[in-house]
Amino acid sequence: MKKILVPTDFSDTADKARDYAIQLAQVLDAEIILLNTYHIPYSGDGAVTFINMDQFAKQESEKLMKEEMEYCQLNYSDVKFTSVCELGLVVDTIKSMSKKHAADLIVMGTTGASGFVGNLLGSNTAALIGSIATPIIAVPGNTTFNFPKRIVVANDLKESGEEMLYGTLKNIAGGTGSSIDFLFIVDEDAAVDKKKKRLQAANFDEEFDSSYHPFHFKEDEDVEEGILDYIDEKEFDLLVVVAHQRGFWEKLFHKSVSKALVKEAKLPILVLSD
Repeated sequence: MKKILVPTDFSDTADKARDYAIQLAQVLDAEIILLNTYHIPYSGDGAVTFINMDQFAKQESEKLMKEEMEYCQLNYSDVKFTSVCELGLVVDTIKSMSKKHAADLIVMGTTGASGFVGNLLGSNTAALIGSIATPIIAVPGNTTFNFPKRIVVANDLKESGEEMLYGTLKNIAGGTGSSIDFLFIVDEDAAVDKKKKRLQAANFDEEFDSSYHPFHFKEDEDVEEGILDYIDEKEFDLLVVVAHQRGFWEKLFHKSVSKALVKEAKLPILVLSD
């Protein structure tokens, strides 16, 4: 892992995500790219006003980013930092900057909310899920996190995605010395045998030693509730889920478990895309 993109609006929530990314960068020998996106609302008062607002927003973004860079370089001299201030919409800019800078990971804060995110609304973090190939770590702003030492990987047994776990997850776990548990939510006993065959086909025994990284099966008809109940009972530091990219209409009507978890969970979540 070489580059970690960290979007920031200079809030306390964003600072928490930044600090989390810095810890990862220190153990993974990665560079951090700080990104601030500023957006100019249309006032309807003419081009002159728009230009003035544009310049003001740019100057304010660059001023705050300069202070952010000074803080980071002063306190974390062992990490390389670069910064970008970009005009645009947050989600679109994160996607374009991730591609432009070849980011290996995005770390960003999420404020959290109640209930499922089963529509197009929600945080910028949730909006990125399923629409970008770059792995995302969502860091809740309302919790005190620990650096990942105990990782749980959750899957609903109904979709594939195991192969996406190998690279990023093994990189983080290997670099931090973390243990990994695999959690599979089942709605019937027959699904367990089916999943075990899929795991064998994906060479999980070779990639993740099952004696050291145990498999757990929890019966629950509601995938989100099953995962949340399980992690609430254990002292995990990082939850990993796979977000399956879908077509536009499917995104409109499909209840996305990974988006809902970003809103509900009280620990950082690594979201991998297939």
